[in-house]
Amino acid sequence: MRDLPDLLYGVTVDDISDVVNIVNSSTHLSHMPTTRIVFDYGRSASSYSSAVYSIQPVSYIMGELVDSSDMIRYTLQQYHDRAAQYLSALGSKIDIWEVGNEVNGNWTGNYSDVGAKIYDAWRQVHAARKRGALTLWYDAGCGNRPSELDPIAFTNQYVPDDMRNGIDYVLVSYYETQCNNIRPSAATLTTFFNELHTLYPNAKLGFGEIGFPHPVTSSKFGAAQSMINYYYGLIISAPRYIGGYFWWHYYEDMLPHTNKPLWRTLNAAFVSMPLSKGK
Repeated sequence: MRDLPDLLYGVTVDDISDVVNIVNSSTHLSHMPTTRIVFDYGRSASSYSSAVYSIQPVSYIMGELVDSSDMIRYTLQQYHDRAAQYLSALGSKIDIWEVGNEVNGNWTGNYSDVGAKIYDAWRQVHAARKRGALTLWYDAGCGNRPSELDPIAFTNQYVPDDMRNGIDYVLVSYYETQCNNIRPSAATLTTFFNELHTLYPNAKLGFGEIGFPHPVTSSKFGAAQSMINYYYGLIISAPRYIGGYFWWHYYEDMLPHTNKPLWRTLNAAFVSMPLSKGK
């Protein structure tokens, strides 16, 4: 298992149909990225082998086992089998396994079922001596309570102690436009990440997803630039903070990198990403 840097320079690809452009963009970024690959519902692990083997030399890789939008479509046994299949096929090439995505979102299904799925997947990843990540849905100011738990409440009720103490990364997903256009301050986020550190004392913390729910149009370009500059530029005074951010529509918004100006915005943000003030 190769070492990972103290800061993760994250991007997300939900499409691997043009691997050449993904690889080419990675080689031109100012820092070696961590590419989060979304493994689509119904696709076998073997269908990703070629892409993963091409991307791995030029990028760290986080594999998203199941997107939150598909969580409800899997039984516990199917979730178990999917994790086992992907670990067997790609375990030597994936640096971080995302065992659950936006798990406290109220669209993911019954929370008891969600908790069982992510715990089972984490136990498999942990037993294989691989790194595991859990992504929570940051919903401060827009959560649909009581039907949607916030990240802290979900953790307290549905993440067992051994998983809290043993998981390697805990990340948060946040979409301003789906949260009343609230842009949380660095102070607010610092408080939140320190709360997460209390619950997950051994995990590295950061953002696992930001962006827009749809690819950026010309009318949203300025807003996208502002979002990238703000989040990738955050200074968070919390222990074990690693940045991340993982812009969701990297494939659609920034590739090919030679003619997508938003890629230059992201690359500049990579250059200026601050080191965490945590310990």
